[in-house]
Amino acid sequence: MRRLYMLLLVVLAIPAAMALAQPRAGETILAGCRQGACVWMRVARVEPVTRVAQGALVRIVARRGVSLHPDGDIPRRPDRAGIEWDAETSEAYAFCSTRRPAYAFWEEGEEGLIVHFLDFFDLGGYQYSSAGMYMRLCHGRTNLPSAAALRRLGYRPGTRSEQVENGSQETMTRF
Repeated sequence: MRRLYMLLLVVLAIPAAMALAQPRAGETILAGCRQGACVWMRVARVEPVTRVAQGALVRIVARRGVSLHPDGDIPRRPDRAGIEWDAETSEAYAFCSTRRPAYAFWEEGEEGLIVHFLDFFDLGGYQYSSAGMYMRLCHGRTNLPSAAALRRLGYRPGTRSEQVENGSQETMTRF
């Protein structure tokens, strides 16, 4: 009975955390930078997709853009970044789960989603942007929290950490 009560508390807490985290339509956010290139997102909408016992899947629909900063000087305001916007919107997903956090996105030339399973205590360089977007969508945080803060949020070291190509929403939520 106690286990069921704890599971119910977690499931009920997920929508509340997501409500705090949702970027607003029209907002332009910095998704991340790597090797002098920054990815930006102009948010169209953020919406829940599904909920399972282990977490909740959230979709962000946004127009992606890229700005180049070989000198490493990244403008704080998007209107000063020289962003080249994609013509169409795209979707990305966060699986808000302390047991198996994940972020997934479409990449040109790929048939399915690129899924990043995230161990926040041991991130690979390629995972930092995904981890940042996950924290924004699932917890309303614009920066990655400290190890102590991660533990307070319920995360533990040693969760699955890898990239899966040609994935799907089910890849993220299936246990």
